[in-house]
Amino acid sequence: MSDLKLITDRMIEKKKAEIQETIHQIELEAKETIALAEVKLAEEKEKQLKLIDNRLAEDFEKNKNSLENQKRNTILAEKQYFLSNIFEDAQKTMENWNDSEFQEFLLSVLVQFSSLDTIELVLGEQSSTKVSESWIVNVVQKSLPVTLSAETINRKAGFIIKDSTGIQYNYLFDSLITEVRSQLIPSVSKKLF
Repeated sequence: MSDLKLITDRMIEKKKAEIQETIHQIELEAKETIALAEVKLAEEKEKQLKLIDNRLAEDFEKNKNSLENQKRNTILAEKQYFLSNIFEDAQKTMENWNDSEFQEFLLSVLVQFSSLDTIELVLGEQSSTKVSESWIVNVVQKSLPVTLSAETINRKAGFIIKDSTGIQYNYLFDSLITEVRSQLIPSVSKKLF
């Protein structure tokens, strides 16, 4: 019986040793699995951090560009407003010329048409009080064939010159400013800004 007990004890010891070895093996595999998982987790964390950094950098660039565009648009709007005011002020100044300033401008324009046989002068309603028939007769008609039209152009300042063929030359102040505006904006912008 003692042999049986000895054999049983040896088998139990052997089984214990096998189980201990299996446990040790499983612990080693678990440690390896955990180590690999930690490495993969660290790599994934670094990858996610890079993605977040890239997204933040992209968002920053977009926001920076958006702010720069907004700033540029604001500055451009201010410049356009400033330039519009300059041209509006120029038109108001012309519309508020006194009689002699208006007549001087008119005469300087009429002289350019001295080669025409007849010149009909049509005044804008706002300028109609600045030129009289007697001024035309006493000043202009001495050197130029000008007749003053009885019609006026409603709510306008300045004048239109018509020749005998029906061609009209527009010197209404709003039209002059509009025409000159497109030509002057680039040079005025360079000088002012």
